[in-house]
Amino acid sequence: MSVTLLKLAEEGTDSARAALFGELCRLVTDDLDQRTTPELTIFAEVTLKLYSDATADDRVRLAQKLSNCPDIPDTLAKKIAEDDAPIASSLLASSPVFSQEDLLQFIQELSNAHLQAIAHRPDLSSEVSDALAQKGDTPIHRILAGNREIRLSRDAMVCLVRLAAEDSKVRDSLSHRSDLTPAICQQLLPMVNEDAKKRLTSIIQGALSQEQLDQIAKIKNLRRELGHALDNNDMSLLWPDARRAGATPDELVTLLLQDQRFNHVVELMSLRGRIAQKAFKDAVFNGKLQTVMRTAARCGLQPQTFSLFVKARCAHLRIPAKKGSSWIGAYAAHLKELEASKESRCSDFQANRKGRKSEASATVSSRLAFA
Repeated sequence: MSVTLLKLAEEGTDSARAALFGELCRLVTDDLDQRTTPELTIFAEVTLKLYSDATADDRVRLAQKLSNCPDIPDTLAKKIAEDDAPIASSLLASSPVFSQEDLLQFIQELSNAHLQAIAHRPDLSSEVSDALAQKGDTPIHRILAGNREIRLSRDAMVCLVRLAAEDSKVRDSLSHRSDLTPAICQQLLPMVNEDAKKRLTSIIQGALSQEQLDQIAKIKNLRRELGHALDNNDMSLLWPDARRAGATPDELVTLLLQDQRFNHVVELMSLRGRIAQKAFKDAVFNGKLQTVMRTAARCGLQPQTFSLFVKARCAHLRIPAKKGSSWIGAYAAHLKELEASKESRCSDFQANRKGRKSEASATVSSRLAFA
């Protein structure tokens, strides 16, 4: 420790403690990437003891220096996060130290000014963005709508669409997102200008074949027929409603995936595939392909629907989409095997049936011959 730091520590006045905080922070953070974990632990302990005497400028500087450091003790990180919003913002917006659970707790405890910083983060989970959308004010909603590094959930999208009707900034940011579902695009269409309408329409239609366009029209009609019943989160109740509306499992799964209701699709597939929901969810989330394929086949899902499911799984688990290609190919092969096995059983049945008929005919002929 330098002579200056020792003198400040010995002096012990409030101003000396404030100066000691500033000097110590500069000493450690100038070469932060060279610091060991034990050094950072000691630094955090000392800094926390001096924190109440530090100037706002020094606290801002410390937060900025630590904002991208993954190794700072969470006690110090959380202390800074709870400081005034102008001081805490840089850390809240980008620190890798905070877990999604930490962010959810901050949303419950901190001010909307703090939450604006959190809304800028590129790593927000659906649960965190939902909480921000529910609790946040207009500036937070605008930031969320413009944060294109994250995927917004169906609930967050629905919330923002309602606000978009009255707020042009939310509306403009939302209409430029790449994760819009066809349903959300449909809701935005009446609110936006001609250029935005063309963009949203292209998202809805894409480069689709006539068969795909017909399927979209059918899904759209199904959505209209189901109405508020589609908002039901209990799949054991939603599926009977969908059947009464003439929907197939493929169509309901597609509809739910359009609305980013991946967990509800998992619940529906476990229900239709006659497997415990916990067991099927474990298979989906832990990559147990055989269980997932058997369940999807029992549900009667076509390869194109299974492909949508696999892509949604990749997005939900934040894994590269290319990792799902092997699943899609494996499922197509699995269905072919099932079909071949079914045809084989039918052939065996027909052969056995013909054999029994021949035996019966021979018996009758024999009896007639002796008569």
